[in-house]
Amino acid sequence: VLELLYQAYHNLQDWENLAGLLPELKKHGILPEAELKRLESETWIRRLEQSVTRGEGSAGARLQSAWDSMPNALRRQPEVVRIYARMLVEQGEYAVAGKVIVNALKHGWDPELVRLYGWIAGDNPQRQLAQAESWLSAHPDDAELLLCLGRLSARDKLWGKARDYFERSYQLERRPETCAELGRLLVALGEPKVAAAYFRDGLLLRESGLPTLPMPENVVPHSHQLAPN
Repeated sequence: VLELLYQAYHNLQDWENLAGLLPELKKHGILPEAELKRLESETWIRRLEQSVTRGEGSAGARLQSAWDSMPNALRRQPEVVRIYARMLVEQGEYAVAGKVIVNALKHGWDPELVRLYGWIAGDNPQRQLAQAESWLSAHPDDAELLLCLGRLSARDKLWGKARDYFERSYQLERRPETCAELGRLLVALGEPKVAAAYFRDGLLLRESGLPTLPMPENVVPHSHQLAPN
């Protein structure tokens, strides 16, 4: 009966009832241990995702409730914390997201959580920036942290600092996302030519699968295209 219930709930994507069934599946040895762990992780992650679209009350409150009911062992798994933090940011639950990320980073560095921290539009950007800058001494060459710091500096309207952080991130790791941030900031700062060079570089990085074709000689040497003014 347990096996049939498990199959039915899983096929129906009824994650709430499946979560309640997990202790019985474990108790009676219905599934091998490795498969049971995989099922437990999948079930709770899907329940988190489903909580924002179904149920009464606000999506943020339902998400918090689903998280609180999750087993402690799962709440310590980096993958699960990342998903929860991302969903909090998407729902605009910035205060909770900030606490979750800062607490998680105390137990282990995670570039994805650092990236999410840069997306938080909190009420106190100065304090948020100071928190992120406190990580810099231990991770000075982390491109994700520098990108995060650039965003937080821009949120605090520190345009020169934002540009510096973005450029340092770009020098460590050329990414379309960093090029886009630099491009739009430089447009706003009145440097459209340099901004266009970053936008162009970001587009080429995103379309990395282009075939090799002959090109006319550059009017401007490539090494000078992204040189800061």
